[in-house]
Amino acid sequence: MKNKKLVVTAILLTLVVAVIFMSYETIILFKSWLEGEPRGIVMLNIDIPQTSSETCFIAVHRFPSPYNPTEMALSEVVYRGKVKCGSKVTVKDEINLMQVGVREVDGVIKPRLIPVYDSPEYAVVIISENDGFGKIIQTDIVKPITEIDVKAEFAEASAEQFAAESYCTVHDNPDACVAKARLAYLNSIPGLKVAFGLEGRRSSVMYIEGWGSSCISFDSNSTCPPSAWHSIGMKKTESAVDELSDYVSDGKRAVVWGYVEFRYERHSIRDGEFYWKYELLYPTTIGGLSTPQVIGEYRPSPPPHYAAFGNGDMEIGFMVFESTLSDVKLNLSTSVRLKIGDTLLNISVSPYRAGDDRENTPYIKVVDVNNRSYEWYYWWYKDGDPTTYEVEFYWR
Repeated sequence: MKNKKLVVTAILLTLVVAVIFMSYETIILFKSWLEGEPRGIVMLNIDIPQTSSETCFIAVHRFPSPYNPTEMALSEVVYRGKVKCGSKVTVKDEINLMQVGVREVDGVIKPRLIPVYDSPEYAVVIISENDGFGKIIQTDIVKPITEIDVKAEFAEASAEQFAAESYCTVHDNPDACVAKARLAYLNSIPGLKVAFGLEGRRSSVMYIEGWGSSCISFDSNSTCPPSAWHSIGMKKTESAVDELSDYVSDGKRAVVWGYVEFRYERHSIRDGEFYWKYELLYPTTIGGLSTPQVIGEYRPSPPPHYAAFGNGDMEIGFMVFESTLSDVKLNLSTSVRLKIGDTLLNISVSPYRAGDDRENTPYIKVVDVNNRSYEWYYWWYKDGDPTTYEVEFYWR
């Protein structure tokens, strides 16, 4: 009996010591799992650029996601404060850890499956007296604690002067505006007609370019000057309803246009007599597919060795085989005139290569107008890359 008490006491002491040496984050996660509401922690390790200024301002926002919603579907402030320029800061965010799928990874003996979780996006903004940085950060949540390194570099302004092809007007803060933009290319050969499709029930996702600004100002309600604006990278953008563009046929090549809704936010944080100010313009939804714009004849090259045989009607999706997101723009940029109050500036809106394996992508609808019952054509992704949103065809 005495030995049994000693064993129990030893176990309790071991547990107490273990809890004492557990990090605060581990305690939070352990408690949430015991309560049946698992939580995760995202740690953003941010390198603040060195500059002539001694003090920098940093802001981190989380964008809404299916299992980590935010108030009014706006971005949610995770951290704001002043730091020493040239230093390194770690910002921690506690999220709901909800599994949305599985992923196959290499194992010691054979491939194994790991869970993948709802992965929110973040915006990181850094401001000094003369410079600014803004970037949308993608996450890949596959374990309770996720660390992401963010190497910040002050950016040159990238708003330019060019002839506008589309317009987006902001009246208030916050607000939304809609711009027409190029989304994909369509190729056809005689005997096939093709269209570009989006799903609504399980939303199709594209990644579209976002924009932002940062500055120091004495007026909390004004916008930053056009010279302060720059691209902040790709943002997940979802379709709201089922849509299919008009078809292209008879060997035509066309561009698919659609509407992109942008959300605008302006944040002003007072510091004595002035304000640290930053703006976010980020895409939220896509839709409104218009009649494809024919740009010429499609002249396909002979099919590569990896081409697939085509037989009849089909839908071709753009699944990706890697878990990492590519920060590569497609050659489909649209010039947009953005108006915010009295401020006018020109920005580009570009889609990026398809996203990670959690997402449902757009698709290409193929109709065999000749109703042939045998494999009479080839199809393949442009450059053998299933993330390009472009499919090529050839006759057999």
